[in-house]
Amino acid sequence: MKRKLTYTLLSMVLAASLFVTAAYASNGYQSGDVPIGSSNEVLMVGTVVPSIMSVTMPTYVPFHVSRTMEGDNKVISPRITMTNNSSVPVSLDVVYTAVDLSNLQGTTWGTGPDVEENQIAIGFQLETLANQMPTALAQTMWLKANTQENISVMSLDAYASNTMYVVGTLGKAVPENNTFSVIPTFVVREA
Repeated sequence: MKRKLTYTLLSMVLAASLFVTAAYASNGYQSGDVPIGSSNEVLMVGTVVPSIMSVTMPTYVPFHVSRTMEGDNKVISPRITMTNNSSVPVSLDVVYTAVDLSNLQGTTWGTGPDVEENQIAIGFQLETLANQMPTALAQTMWLKANTQENISVMSLDAYASNTMYVVGTLGKAVPENNTFSVIPTFVVREA
């Protein structure tokens, strides 16, 4: 009886071995392949890490316009420093500029640098000489009034800073004794 039981167990092991070998062969496994785990599958998990962008910029920038200034630029503004606190490079774009000229009777918005007698135009210019306000209007990124736009103002490397100024020009008939507002909407994008 022991012999019969041994032959029966041996033949069952042999049959199981042949079945497993046939199953591996039909799945493209080689005879020497050894399965890992019970299902022969390896779980691979990927993680997408979003880039966190952080840029420091002023929320209020006063500027003054005067025809008596030397050079083409007729605007005095403080230095505007933008700092990228992110580990990725970013670009700063203006997508909309709200302009209110209601206190400047008869004045309209121009696109610079050449304006008509009753026009004013404002834009941004990167600092080229350290701590010196630009006198020329070359390389100015002119803002459009009350319309969608996509003006690239500057690009910043990771953890870098850059400086710009408000610049502008005005026609002879634009009054100088009143105020007006220019509110650009900035968007920070991964560069």
